[in-house]
Amino acid sequence: MKNYLLALLSSTLLILSFPYTGSFTPFVFIGFVPLLLLRQQFLASGKKPWKLGLWTYSSFLLWNIGTTWWVANASISGGILAFTVNALLMTLVFGSWSFIDRKISTRYSFFMLIPIWILFEFGHHRWDLSWPWLTLGNYFSVRTGWVQWYEWTGTLGGSAWILLVNLLVFRLFHIYREVAKRNQYIFTILGVLLLPIVVSQILIPFATLSDIVKKPTSLNAVVLQPNIDPYTEKFAASASNEAFTDSLINLANRHVTLETNLVIAPETALPLSFQEDRLHAYKFGQSLLSQVQKWPRANLLIGASTVGIFDHEQSVASTPIPNTSEWYESYNSSLLITKNEELQYVHKSKLVPGVELVPFSAYLPFLSAIAIENGGTSGTLGVEKEPRTLQIPIPTHGSGKSFTGTKHNEIFSLAPIICYESIYGDFVRQQVQKGAELLCIITNDGWWGNTPGYKQHFSFARLRAIETRRWVLRSANTGTSGSIDPRGKIIKKTAYWTKTSFAQTVTLQSFKTFYTKYGDWPAGLSLSWILFAFSMFFMNKAKNFRKLQ
Repeated sequence: MKNYLLALLSSTLLILSFPYTGSFTPFVFIGFVPLLLLRQQFLASGKKPWKLGLWTYSSFLLWNIGTTWWVANASISGGILAFTVNALLMTLVFGSWSFIDRKISTRYSFFMLIPIWILFEFGHHRWDLSWPWLTLGNYFSVRTGWVQWYEWTGTLGGSAWILLVNLLVFRLFHIYREVAKRNQYIFTILGVLLLPIVVSQILIPFATLSDIVKKPTSLNAVVLQPNIDPYTEKFAASASNEAFTDSLINLANRHVTLETNLVIAPETALPLSFQEDRLHAYKFGQSLLSQVQKWPRANLLIGASTVGIFDHEQSVASTPIPNTSEWYESYNSSLLITKNEELQYVHKSKLVPGVELVPFSAYLPFLSAIAIENGGTSGTLGVEKEPRTLQIPIPTHGSGKSFTGTKHNEIFSLAPIICYESIYGDFVRQQVQKGAELLCIITNDGWWGNTPGYKQHFSFARLRAIETRRWVLRSANTGTSGSIDPRGKIIKKTAYWTKTSFAQTVTLQSFKTFYTKYGDWPAGLSLSWILFAFSMFFMNKAKNFRKLQ
């Protein structure tokens, strides 16, 4: 019964502290303590370690289900895969640390849970089964005032903070009866807990925040939320790009003015695939191109399902065209139509496993047959070779009426971030490193229904704003659209399942934060920590061996 209670308590605390499944954030600082107590109990009783793994897996499985159960709304099989595999990976990480701590058995090996977990999260963002939703640093997306220092560390810094406090609280149980040590530990825990919050609230570099406020270059945008049901309308047999285009144009024209520079439409706003180099040949393409020319200054960023045709195989996503020597690839794309009619495409690179990416299909092609059908295309989509930005011309002189092409334009860069990509801090910061001055997230969160899923997704975008100190404009087909300033503060937020649009003026930032320049450096520090710990262990072993001789 004690085992049940400890495993259940740990998962409950981690669920209740996660954004929008409770949002009682302080609970996360003690969420791992029951698991650590459970481990201590097993070690003291002499039970076999693999039995601890069963209890640990049960706890992690409940945590995954309790926070991301809504994934099953889109795909039951995909949800089960996400819950079970992610829980298994977490169990292996926890078990690896437990094994190392038992073998080395020093006060320093106990704290090695931190670097081991950090390396797990770092790697989990970078392979075919990537599922970074439960990265511990994401817990503070609803408490952005606590983590303004993410501009230095990214979310991995938040993960380390959580684990350190949990380990210190667990240690407090051991020395609680020793008054002197107890008081010392309590002050240490309070310091580790409160210092990052104080830094976040008071000591964030004034130069950075001053630059955010004083940056003079601005952009006027209109954000669209067309609210088209992905199950019954968007990918239905009767769906029409022409009808969706007319609806989007009408929605945009509610707010487009002489000063509007950019209109943003959501992911797959054009859901029916078309050949990228033939947009002008389609009626809906002609309507879009014509409308952009009619707008005084506005350019259009829109999500689309697109196809590229090639004379040879490009990648694992390439499919031969029957009875020809040509190949095609399908993409989930962002398309920028500018005033000079130049078309710029950027393809989604961080794909959803099982829906847009068949894991390991590059090595095991037969796996493509198990792709999940979730609207649009299925199987592995084509991707960019590296993160990319889009360039937008903004007039710097004259009125909207006198705008005549690019004569008085200044070119700015924006980061097109498609849905799932917005969870990856390192991916977004690479776009900023390449010059992006504005983050534009286009997404389609309607697959999950009215659940915590779309709320969490919106919330995570606040962390991208802090990490890069960029404005975020977020256009969702369904779910929530909005604008977020460089401090992670929500400026505008639309209602769920509502057809609407809004205008927002943002400042364009060109400076780069420490995180933007150096990325997920806590992972490198973690690896160094582990290598140093093992080198010290083996050196001590060798020294003791020589003494025995």
